[in-house]
Amino acid sequence: MGTTGTNPEKEKLAEETLLFTEDFFAPETFVALDELRPSSKLGTIFEDCHNYIYANEGLLKERIFHEMVKLLLMKLYDEQNTTDGLMKFCITSSEYRDVIAGEQNRFEKRMHELFVVVKNKYSHLFTDNSLKLKTTTLAYVVKRLQYLSLTKTRGDVKGEAFQAFVYRHQRGDRGEFFTPHPIVKLGVKMIAPTPDERIIDPACGSGGFLIETISHVEENFVGINKGRYIQRQVRGIEFNPDIAISAMLRIAFEGGTGTEITCANALAKNEEFDNAFDVVVTNPPFGSRGKVKDRSILAHYLLARRWHQANDGFWKPGRTVLAGQSPEILFIEKCLKLLRPGGRMAIVLPDGLLQNMSNNHIRFFIRSQSIVQGIVSIPQEAFVPYGTGIKTSLLLLQKLPGTSNFGCFMARIRKVGYDVKGQPIYKRDTSGRPIKTQDGNYLLDDDIEEIASSYKTCREHRTELRETDSIYVVAENLLNSRMDVEHYQPMDHDLIEHLKNCGSKPLGDLADILRDSAHFRKGNEEIRYIAISNVDARTMQVVSQQVTKAHDAPSRATYRVRKGDIITAVSGASTGTRRHATALITEEEDGAICSNGFAVLRDIRQVDPYYLLAFMRTDYFLRQVRRLMTGHAIPAVSTEDLSTVLIPIPPKETQREIAIAIERIQTMRKEAMRIGENAVSIIEGLIEQGGEDSVA
Repeated sequence: MGTTGTNPEKEKLAEETLLFTEDFFAPETFVALDELRPSSKLGTIFEDCHNYIYANEGLLKERIFHEMVKLLLMKLYDEQNTTDGLMKFCITSSEYRDVIAGEQNRFEKRMHELFVVVKNKYSHLFTDNSLKLKTTTLAYVVKRLQYLSLTKTRGDVKGEAFQAFVYRHQRGDRGEFFTPHPIVKLGVKMIAPTPDERIIDPACGSGGFLIETISHVEENFVGINKGRYIQRQVRGIEFNPDIAISAMLRIAFEGGTGTEITCANALAKNEEFDNAFDVVVTNPPFGSRGKVKDRSILAHYLLARRWHQANDGFWKPGRTVLAGQSPEILFIEKCLKLLRPGGRMAIVLPDGLLQNMSNNHIRFFIRSQSIVQGIVSIPQEAFVPYGTGIKTSLLLLQKLPGTSNFGCFMARIRKVGYDVKGQPIYKRDTSGRPIKTQDGNYLLDDDIEEIASSYKTCREHRTELRETDSIYVVAENLLNSRMDVEHYQPMDHDLIEHLKNCGSKPLGDLADILRDSAHFRKGNEEIRYIAISNVDARTMQVVSQQVTKAHDAPSRATYRVRKGDIITAVSGASTGTRRHATALITEEEDGAICSNGFAVLRDIRQVDPYYLLAFMRTDYFLRQVRRLMTGHAIPAVSTEDLSTVLIPIPPKETQREIAIAIERIQTMRKEAMRIGENAVSIIEGLIEQGGEDSVA
């Protein structure tokens, strides 16, 4: 058997990534190593192989996955270990004709011999001891893969293909969503691991962060022994066995043995890896559906206990262990345990952990154990193609004791390079055509390089960082209990400083915020109910009230309002926008019950109520509210935070001038409503008296 030399038809097939039909071109002799080509459509090939096996073998998806793992390992091993430059993982035209005809030939025996060698080398990746596919199916898959070079195919292409392939079999029911490659790339670039640092991902999934780390080190440190680096410095832990196998396979593709990945529950008690790593990169599973309830696990975590705030303002863990805790919270503590003192971590977390008041103790724990070096806000649509719409951020920490970072780098990703359907978005030139890179690929339109480069500048040369509305640094003494990027936007900080310099006062100093719920549900009386939809934001009036029996009142009905109160929205999508509902309670609404979607301001002092009402329509008020809001599904601001909103106090003459204008607007609105209702009454009266003819 000898090489066939350069063949234009084969070259064409390689360029088209082997998207051939059943009548494909097959070689007369074995495929040569130098004939293999990288693919940009590996996912399409995997999909085609899966569909063929599914249609012709009748196997469950789980079995298809394991059979494909076997074949891919055989393919990889053959590429990396050929001694004569010829591929055993191939099928010639004569062999293929024999297979179709059901005749004996060398192909099947060669495949099984190769399988035995690979099984002995990668025994930890196999669930059984034989190939389960029929010879015809085996032949089809081999011919689809034989001109493809797994070794030369780009890492991101392999990553996307494996991610899509594994996702078919593991739908993320426990919150195991895959991390988008732009976010993986950004996390690794910002954490910037070096060859002498040990790195671990304790929730590694299919290995995205680890593969990107290997690529980063190989690209930035010339001359390293890639295989040795992987085997000595890289580790991953994954709970799901099938996903762990995928990660092992990908690591093996890069030059590791696959044993760098451990299939285990990283949260279980195991001190072997504690204080052993320089870098942690991870995206732990998150979501409310999969709380950890194993007492033997919870007992080893401070964040699995009930915490309380002491008189000095510091949070302290109690002895009571919770019945269950979300895995992402436990992973924060686990990752810090894995790091040696001074080690660095990049972790993707849901924004609720960074902003909600109920998670204050978690943020206190993070800051008591580490320095917050950077926070990057990830747009909500980034994870939508991967199975979740939860808003997340990338957090960069250094375990104490570490060096002071003179501030926290913050950034907002505006563009991730794809849309909500996962379709790529490319940068375009002035004529509107997609821009190509030097290697012939189109340039994705994202912010990843800019943010990573800015972070590096910030760490190395703080004074040279060019700050923008999307990239900025927050001084350490300005960090409060919140850790979400949107809370610290420079324009909002400047506004607050300006208002302070103007002698503004917190809203809580100017009015009491009602906290006591009304007791009205036991009776059978009729009540008037005010919902957010009953308020006209433009004229700042209650325009209607819903009449209902007390026991039928909506669950949100909470506060009894009095004449002179101001109600203002504290939850809902319109809160903090131009449609923000705010109204002055008049005699007509006195005694009504309003929704707890409002805050009720009572006993207003030092300012004219109508002036305060007008200010609450300005962008200066709305921007402060937006800054204080938490939650993305149902945005809300707490009454405690609302009380801190700054209100400028102009001279009384100015306040009165504004108040007169607002009173006039509201009077005109009520008069217009009265005239409209009167016109309707006239028409209805005419119809009742004389029928439609009288109207005509």
